[in-house]
Amino acid sequence: ICEQHIRFFGEPAPMDQYWFLTMAVGKGYGGLEHRASSSLLCRRDELPLSGSKMTKAYRRFLGLVSHEYFHSWNVKRMKPAVFSPYELDAATPTEQLWIFEGITSYYDELALLRSGLIDTKAYLEMLAENLTRVYQTPGRTRQTLAESSYDAWIKFYQRNENSPNTVVSYYTKGAATALVLDLQVRRDTSGNKSLDDVMRAMWQGYGDGRGVPEGAFETLAEDVTGLDVQDYFDKTVRSTEEIPLEELFDSVGVKMTLRAADSELGTRSTSTAAKTPPVFGAQLSNRNNRVIFQHVYDGGPAQTAGIAAGDELIAIDDLRINTETFKRRMRCCRPGDRVSVRVFRRDELMCFKVKLGKPHTDVCRLRFDSDADADTLAHRAAWLEGTLA
Repeated sequence: ICEQHIRFFGEPAPMDQYWFLTMAVGKGYGGLEHRASSSLLCRRDELPLSGSKMTKAYRRFLGLVSHEYFHSWNVKRMKPAVFSPYELDAATPTEQLWIFEGITSYYDELALLRSGLIDTKAYLEMLAENLTRVYQTPGRTRQTLAESSYDAWIKFYQRNENSPNTVVSYYTKGAATALVLDLQVRRDTSGNKSLDDVMRAMWQGYGDGRGVPEGAFETLAEDVTGLDVQDYFDKTVRSTEEIPLEELFDSVGVKMTLRAADSELGTRSTSTAAKTPPVFGAQLSNRNNRVIFQHVYDGGPAQTAGIAAGDELIAIDDLRINTETFKRRMRCCRPGDRVSVRVFRRDELMCFKVKLGKPHTDVCRLRFDSDADADTLAHRAAWLEGTLA
């Protein structure tokens, strides 16, 4: 991974040595970058046994390693101009966090493929999982990527029960936006330029730590690629329009489909084996042996019926309920069914009639197009391998 990132930006590496300071715990995940080290947190079971094959859990940890190491260039040396120097006693807003975290999130998993640690099937799976996170965030239709970056200190890191309805992550949507920019540049320059070129040019121009001014990345992208990308940035960064992926995936011989999830609670599986339940429009959590509506989604059946975040779920159709029995109950229902939901709001017992909705098609699936022609296959190989077509 380290060698891949060094080759990407060009030798020599910007540090003499680098330390991955990793704490393995029963439950936890995260990382923090420094100039010549990173502080990582992972689960013990994410680390592999000797001689074992690559697992999804270890792949996830390696993605974290890749992410923090890429930050040695893209954040610790290249950074927003307002961060030079850092003001450690106050929030410093910038619209560029999607560049420094989102683009890093795009390359962290792509580097696992380019370094030979995972195969193309695994990479498409990881890419589809990230896109699914974007599509399953209602806030993407309310908050732009620029706003997500600028409001990070007051919204993204100050989350509340309504955050899913109002906030989009500059990590996940930023990574999706970087993917779109990379594929669009490769397509519109006939494979002669890519996002890789833009990032290397930014390293040459701003790697000395003086800071990247607001808007400079967009100007640099136009200068390096020779394309007019203003409309692209207006749509993907400064509006809430859906990201145009299908056409761009076609240019590299990848087919994208969206289908319904098989669960509305917790991690949504991409398995097609289970029956797709109807939509209730809320997320539950267990709190002190009580089942609480943690999030109630805008426009969903629960909100339409009158249920609010913070309500305590007591029963459905006069039967006591918990998170597990809720799932089983939903699998017995169909879209359009009406259920009686009893909740406590503070100390008041309330009853709501919820009309269950149709499943959302928000789980992304990616597969290679077996009918792609030779030119498309060449563009696909260039993208995945980090070369030019």
